[in-house]
Formats: sequence, C-alpha cells, structure tokens
Amino acid sequence: MQYLGVITGLLREADCLRIFPVDQRPLIRSVGADTLRARDAAKELLLQGCRGLLSFGLAGGIAPTLTAGDLIIPKDVITTDGRRFVPDAAWLNGLQDKLAKGIDINVSSLAGSNCAVTTVAAKRALRESTGAVAVDMESHAVADLASASGVPFLVVRAVADAYDRTVPGWIVNKGVDENGQIRPLPLLAALASRPYTLPALIVLAGDSRKAFATLRRVALLAGPGFGFG
Repeated sequence: MQYLGVITGLLREADCLRIFPVDQRPLIRSVGADTLRARDAAKELLLQGCRGLLSFGLAGGIAPTLTAGDLIIPKDVITTDGRRFVPDAAWLNGLQDKLAKGIDINVSSLAGSNCAVTTVAAKRALRESTGAVAVDMESHAVADLASASGVPFLVVRAVADAYDRTVPGWIVNKGVDENGQIRPLPLLAALASRPYTLPALIVLAGDSRKAFATLRRVALLAGPGFGFG
C-alpha cells in the first residue's frame, strides 16, 4: 500500500495503523505536532513514490457541535493565511462509503494552526475567524504541499479535546519529541510542579482515549488504502 503516504503528529496515532499487515501498510511519518516537519514529511513521501497523502490523527474541537471522539473528514482545510484546500472528491466519497454504516462523519471545515491552540478563548477566536469546527497542526501543511505538487490529499481526524477544554501548554511543549514520541519523564516532572492540574489531565486523558478508539475503528473499517484509488 506504499502508494499512500500518511502523516501523523504522534507515534501513537501511527500505531492505530499497525492493525494492517506490514506489507499492506501505507508509508507513515510522525512529525511531533510540527507544521514545518509535516510539510517536509509530505515532500519526502512523495519523493518515495506515494501518489496520495493522508493527514491522520487527533484534532482539537473548536465548535460546540463536536465532542471527544467525534470523527472529522473535512470538506476543506483552511490555512493560517486564509487559503482553502479541498480534498480529492473521489477519494473522500470512497472513504465515506466505507465508513457510512459504521461511524458518523463530520465533513465541516478544518482549520490549520502553526502553534497549539490550547485555550478556550483561542479556540473561540479561531472558530469565529474561520468557521471551522476543529484544528490541528499538520493537515494544512499536507494540504498545501499536496496541492502544489498536484497529488490528492485527504484528512481524517478525531476530536481529542472539545471546544470547552483547556489543554495545558506544558503538555504540548514538554510532552512530545520531534518524532512524535511521548516523553514520560519530562511530563511527570512538569506535573510534579503542578499537581493542581491532575484532575483536568485525567479528563483529557479520557477524552483522548475516545479519540484513539475512533481512529482505530476508522482504520479497521477503511482498510489500509483508506478508499484511495
């Protein structure tokens, strides 16, 4: 399935695709929730012969219509400078057909951000300026590079934090390395100095479990090609 390239922020997102046999998996790159690295990874995948790019993983909800675990396969992706990129229609329809009887899909707009959108106020502002329902840090870079290269792209994202959840900034800054691997020791050290954040983190962890369950279900229903081609 090497004609499909997949970009994730976290290795744990990529692990959702390990249900596929090794010889059937798409090529996967995890970029550590970094916009520039997402673009570079997308370019690398194209150089390796991939003919379609999929941005796959978690997103932050910025509209009250979405809750943790909801699935977004957006009709368009909005960049930080207001450009909109539209996924390949045939691919989008093909994946929707595969998922139609097993999971609900939200096809509203997805916003891109070059930095983590972690506060309720920042989420509200992004919602008002874009009309999007969710945000991530990789999809807009993938969409931009794919469009510039003339190859189809698609986005599959599950909501990990709803619009009314605040994500402590130190989780983003200290918790993930450049390859998308969780860094437990820095996280524990940061938590030790902020024990009052533990209840909120427990809630966020539960929400993340719902999102990862959605991603695994999508992979199971979609198969290794995700409806591409």
